[in-house]
Amino acid sequence: MRHHSRLSLLLPMIAGLVACGGSVAGVDVTSGSSSGGSSSSGGSSGGGSSSGGTSSGGSTSSSGGSSGTIPYDLDLCNGATSYDALAGVTPAPGTVPVDYMELRDEYTYPGGPVQPPIVVAKSGTPCASASDKPACQAALADARSAGWPVENAGMEMARTRYLVATVGDNLEFATSLEDLKAFIAPVETAKDAALLVTATGKYRVVCGQPNARKTATGWEIRTETGHTCGKGTHLDEVVLEVTSSGEQYTKSTTLLKDGDPNCAIGRRPVGLRERALDADRARQDALARFFGDAAYLEAASVFAFERLEEELARLGAPADLIEAARTSRDDEVRHARMTGSLARRFGATVAEPAMGETKERTPFEIALENAVEGCVRETYGALVAHWQARNAGDRPIACIMQAIAEDETRHAALAWDVAAWLEPQLSPFERRAVNEARERAKRELRAALAAEVDADLVALAGMPRAVDAIALLDALDASHLCAAA
Repeated sequence: MRHHSRLSLLLPMIAGLVACGGSVAGVDVTSGSSSGGSSSSGGSSGGGSSSGGTSSGGSTSSSGGSSGTIPYDLDLCNGATSYDALAGVTPAPGTVPVDYMELRDEYTYPGGPVQPPIVVAKSGTPCASASDKPACQAALADARSAGWPVENAGMEMARTRYLVATVGDNLEFATSLEDLKAFIAPVETAKDAALLVTATGKYRVVCGQPNARKTATGWEIRTETGHTCGKGTHLDEVVLEVTSSGEQYTKSTTLLKDGDPNCAIGRRPVGLRERALDADRARQDALARFFGDAAYLEAASVFAFERLEEELARLGAPADLIEAARTSRDDEVRHARMTGSLARRFGATVAEPAMGETKERTPFEIALENAVEGCVRETYGALVAHWQARNAGDRPIACIMQAIAEDETRHAALAWDVAAWLEPQLSPFERRAVNEARERAKRELRAALAAEVDADLVALAGMPRAVDAIALLDALDASHLCAAA
């Protein structure tokens, strides 16, 4: 792997220079300020790291009864592990039946060429009742439209969403939330209500539990919003009421979990669900929570590298990249055991990661995730692991972090090797989008690092203080490693 030699020298050097108050490429690492080199500052577009961006925006105190006492009796996921936004949706009655519905996302880039849409959900058979099916199907494939804005998790460029349907020989579009409401009015089922609630991406249906019920005026939908990665973030349960005419009201908002201001390390796989906030975990000290969460994420990374290996093989990647992904998967198994032993030592319960279903991804989607989760978060995570190996006051922690740091350096190198192989195959529009996502992730990571960490994590686990964390990121940025692949 061509990036490994450079990273294996660069990351320990940066950790040592920052610890000693040195500088890298003109960056004064004692303050994090630039003296002529590149800098990652420039404002924050979100409060988290790779999953930053969306939160409920309002009060996180409960404004209604506890969700545990509400007798929900409907499962919007129908026993599945993921929510299908269009399954069971009933369009408004018309003279010609709706054969097919497709919910699409379009990425937008000023001045960029038109890109294929991403299908979020679909239902029915395209052009089933059309008199000229080939013409109808061609029109559907070529159709493009504006739509309503979709909230994202900070790692994506701006996108809009719309619904397109085949009705006989014609295509019908819902390009605004009002259009969508009219398309399914009246709201006859809980699935109709859930489509309206989740249309912007702000609210998510959580599977594995009853999550809807009928009310006197319509439907009540239990959702989650926000995330727990970064300063000021939080995960909330929001109960929304949707009337038969499609109007939405917030019935209650309950704080489920405060965010981790120090969430910055490692690759979070797509589909990973948040750890449940149980009473035992709420009582744990900082070290127990830290290593419990670390063990959870390390175990989840096993799935991330298994998926990457499969995707690289499907795309015809070089054999050394596929083998590196397989080796990284084995590394993460070992990391999960090591961090799990530390978690149990400090009294934490080690939880198995909960993964939702995932769809086959395009090369563009793989490159987007790799840029943010691998080239930014995982690379910085490897650097922090080197820092912890140098600075942990607890000897067993220092030894474990040294082993993890060496492995994570190879994982970061893999991310950059994948970027170097995959990104040149993308369109110019897609390459610009990936570069923008990488730069945005650096800004969001820098904002998240401004929060101070617990004193025990600094003293025993060797976690960098806020000023050191920012200096590490600035020095890494000044090395120009985190530029476009």
